[in-house]
Amino acid sequence: MNLQLSKLQGFKASNILKVSTFLLVFLIGFSFNADAQKKKPRSSKDKVEDYFDEGGFGSHRLWYGGGVGLNFGGGGNSSQFNFSISPMVGYKLTDKFSVGPRAELDYVHARFATSNTTSDKYNIFNYAIGGFARYKVFNPFFIHAEYQIESRADPIGNGETRRGSRDNFFVGGGYGSSGGLIGYEISILWNVLEDGSVNIPLDYRIAFTYNF
Repeated sequence: MNLQLSKLQGFKASNILKVSTFLLVFLIGFSFNADAQKKKPRSSKDKVEDYFDEGGFGSHRLWYGGGVGLNFGGGGNSSQFNFSISPMVGYKLTDKFSVGPRAELDYVHARFATSNTTSDKYNIFNYAIGGFARYKVFNPFFIHAEYQIESRADPIGNGETRRGSRDNFFVGGGYGSSGGLIGYEISILWNVLEDGSVNIPLDYRIAFTYNF
């Protein structure tokens, strides 16, 4: 219960407002795209049919992606196991430009030896949520911008952690396979809000996509 409460406290009201603002912008763009498809007055039946056709507003404009990470490490007096997932959903405002939400969930099990017979163990959940915008410069390359709110717990000793939240803003680009519904992508992003004093500001991502 304490872990769940600390997770909820990691998200400040100001961060929730930022995500809400992004979603509002997304919905406005969504509605503008739908309005742009209306070229002339149509009957109610025609509007319903056009709602889902390949030239207008509909689920065919959605694409999906997600990455999975698995890592083992250790050395000296420590060991670590890491598992992560990062789902995302995009909506194609045009054939080249899309926007949508992206989330990350990261589980870390770490052990640090404190003596020959004792050790500190940590089970940590880090998570993040945000929104992205992506533009296909030319197939198969794209540029990507993403704002993210991250909640992270750091070990402080004796199996205890301290949770805090931070803002990330990633810019960069990547390569995505083309030619079918199911593909993959590789991207390199720079976190412009990271000064590099603690963490490397580069984020390397590998993910699978559907209908991108």
